[in-house]
Amino acid sequence: MKVCLLTHGYPRFPSDTTAPFIESIAETLQKHGAYVTVLTPDTAKFARTTADHNVNLKTYRYFFPRQLQLLGYANTLVNDCELKRYVYLLAPFMFLSAIFQLLRLHRKHCFDVIHAHWLLPNGFIGVIVSKVCKIPLVITLHGSDIFVSKLNPVFKAIAKWTLKHTAMVTSVTPAFLPELAALDVPEEKRCLIPNGVDPEVFPPPTPKQLAGLQNKLSIPEGQRVVFALGRIVLKKGFDTLIRALPYVREKCPQTTVIIGGDGSDLVRLKALAEEQGVSDIIKFPGTINRLEVPIYFYLCDLFALPAVVDPKGNMDGCPIVILEAMACGKPVVASAISGIPIVVQNGKTGLLVEEKNPDALASAIVSLLENPAKREQFGKAAQQRIQNELTWTKTIEQFISIYQQHANRDT
Repeated sequence: MKVCLLTHGYPRFPSDTTAPFIESIAETLQKHGAYVTVLTPDTAKFARTTADHNVNLKTYRYFFPRQLQLLGYANTLVNDCELKRYVYLLAPFMFLSAIFQLLRLHRKHCFDVIHAHWLLPNGFIGVIVSKVCKIPLVITLHGSDIFVSKLNPVFKAIAKWTLKHTAMVTSVTPAFLPELAALDVPEEKRCLIPNGVDPEVFPPPTPKQLAGLQNKLSIPEGQRVVFALGRIVLKKGFDTLIRALPYVREKCPQTTVIIGGDGSDLVRLKALAEEQGVSDIIKFPGTINRLEVPIYFYLCDLFALPAVVDPKGNMDGCPIVILEAMACGKPVVASAISGIPIVVQNGKTGLLVEEKNPDALASAIVSLLENPAKREQFGKAAQQRIQNELTWTKTIEQFISIYQQHANRDT
């Protein structure tokens, strides 16, 4: 089966942290016998070689000079709340170039299915070629695409038209299924397929690697470590974590908190840490190299992601970092919103709390920091759940089943 994955996010170099889950989907599909082509927009930082991947990876130019190709790769939204102004200028060029390149690739490879990740812009790009070439289109929703589709009447109309001509729409969270119903997608054309993770990508680091990271971050011996990771934007809820830390510090004084990642909300978070009097126990290492991420997971005692629905209504779908923490045998403390409860089993693999509630978050963190046996119990259960139910192989098997159902039908 020949599958084309449409995306606007992909690791731009092997250690990049931009949408590694799309690469995992593509590579796992390829391992399962599909011939996979990935089509993604070019960007100035894109530097992949044929030796560092197994799929047919193609980029397309849509504007000159190259430095002005600014769309995608988590660059499009301000704090994930509103579109940057240049989007409206560059988007038409991106659409036209992507459609042309997808048509050209189809003439060469004769795809059986197009799989677009994110409703906008890739679903719209895919549906044009789907209708022209009579190829079934599958769309996967990840989070911000539903938010973008509601920003204005034009986007909403484009989204509804796109969804009308789609063979199937999958979502990484049940929270988006009612949104699809509101956009007139019938029940038989929408389904839930959670994200996965590849446990083999997260082998335990050596004691030397753990000690090296501990020294690099100046974490004293005997400290308990809380780790949080993600783009530094409002919907991750890192401000809630910082507001929870005075109580955590009072109850568990030998605690260090690491908030990894970069983004438009970082300056505000650092100021908030100063305001709360906890800046001395927080480490902000910035963007973490993908190759180093497992070391951070194994260094920590628990992983925290207090995700929220941000002021504009945007929220995460099913954060991959939670699955990665579980794959490393770490208990998770997170908000009970969106796709998180289908991954984290409250009281079994971690603790779920009310969003935007620093007191509840602090109590959950303290309860685990004070109970090593429970941390170990939750961590082992989390790792087992990943291995049994939440691998990329399980996800890909569901995608392949959908492809096979629609590949031979007229679009």
